[in-house]
Amino acid sequence: MAREKDNERYAYLYGVGSYWMAFEHSAYQLRRLFPQSETSIIRFVTYPFPVVMAAVSDAELYAYSRRHILRVTAPDRRVLTTEKLPVERYREWHRAEVEELA
Repeated sequence: MAREKDNERYAYLYGVGSYWMAFEHSAYQLRRLFPQSETSIIRFVTYPFPVVMAAVSDAELYAYSRRHILRVTAPDRRVLTTEKLPVERYREWHRAEVEELA
């Protein structure tokens, strides 16, 4: 979560099985790149606010990576460079996701 606090230019993705997960700012950026990606709300005992997570399949990310250069390609982590985060739109999106999925 600390990485997401000031994240304005990247989508940090974490591999889980055949999916790639992103959280908070990265989740918003992922949704901008993959409008059909799925979202979920996660609540951590040690974190006071609901966290929005977005996910895309490995096949979708692979297809994307054939047309775009990924910033980082580690076995369990990918980093995509994105357009600058529009903070107000992110806040609106986050609020709507939490209300819809909570």
